[in-house]
Amino acid sequence: MKQLSWFAVFFLLYELTVYLTNDMVMPGMPQVLAEYGAPSRYIGLSLSLYILGGCTLQVVLGPLADRYGKRRVLLGGAAFFLLATALVPAAQTGTQFLAIRFFQGMGSCFIFLGYAAIHELFDDTRAVKLTTLMGNTTVFAPLIGPVAGSAIIAVADWRAVFATAFALGLVAWIGLYRNMPAERKPPVPVRAATLWRDYRRVFATPTFVLGILVAGLAITPLTAWIGLSPAILLRHGAASYSTYIAYQCAIFVGFILSTLAIQRAGELPLGRLLRQGGTLAFVGLAAAGLLYRQGHLFVLGMFVFSAGFGLFNGALIRIALTSTGVSMNLTSAAMSLFYCLIIAAGLELYNLVCERWDYALSAFALCGLPLGAVLCAALWYLAHGYDARRAVPA
Repeated sequence: MKQLSWFAVFFLLYELTVYLTNDMVMPGMPQVLAEYGAPSRYIGLSLSLYILGGCTLQVVLGPLADRYGKRRVLLGGAAFFLLATALVPAAQTGTQFLAIRFFQGMGSCFIFLGYAAIHELFDDTRAVKLTTLMGNTTVFAPLIGPVAGSAIIAVADWRAVFATAFALGLVAWIGLYRNMPAERKPPVPVRAATLWRDYRRVFATPTFVLGILVAGLAITPLTAWIGLSPAILLRHGAASYSTYIAYQCAIFVGFILSTLAIQRAGELPLGRLLRQGGTLAFVGLAAAGLLYRQGHLFVLGMFVFSAGFGLFNGALIRIALTSTGVSMNLTSAAMSLFYCLIIAAGLELYNLVCERWDYALSAFALCGLPLGAVLCAALWYLAHGYDARRAVPA
């Protein structure tokens, strides 16, 4: 049991490193652009490519893990992430930097294997506690990352961010190598025809497609803010690092507070969470879009949106995942692929709009007005459909 506990600790460190690496480098992106003579759009494009890298392998990793075992695949993926992280500082041009960031993003593809291993190795109570703790790393990374990155940038150049990430990742890899148990199951052959049939079934489920589409669109403003705020605030707005950090913390703390509130509130109707969260998100994006001339009011609006997103996101994902009738592993892989593609496309759309208006805060804020209305309407529609299905006797 002690070995299993250490496995969980080092897997948590690996997951945290993958997510923190992306957020830590954002304060240093103006330095990166200045060194390579690259345009501001490379900041958002760097994040888009990192996200796209994170969805490229999802379709095949599940079958590969069944064939060769989760330990081999996870260790191989973590080693690949380390290699890419070591290569980023060696980039000679902005194009090389972006290309390596894409491959570095593939490191996040392997995280779901660790979650699956924990569910297999621990009892229900410990597994739920561990996965909840690990899930919170994605919540806190946007807060911790910019603070840690700004601290590193204050005393060193941007390459030190990747050196720090490499050191953390290496410790995690060694810990996983020494503590992750090997599976004692016979290998499962990969059947392409069966995979194709099951994926077609998943994407033929309207609730799944609409649910993940809405989930991807909903997180896009927050992801776009992570990717574009260095250009908006630091490079074009001439804001200080302390202002940048304050904006990040104020916006993302709404998501954290609503997520923690749901965990403490006990069981809540999913339809109610969709309606209340969707309404709150609409109000927040509308306020940010209309009141952007006052920076603190823009931040307040984004805080409200972030809180609304935290209310409905978990419920929306669960409704989508449980609607297909296909295995959860395969459905989760399909979700990750579709979800990341939507986020990357949405981020690039934000990037194009903001580039057109020289990364003014107004361009970012006004993008949220139509998006907020669409999200609210879609969430109420999904809530109505979910409640109607629940009301039909089995």
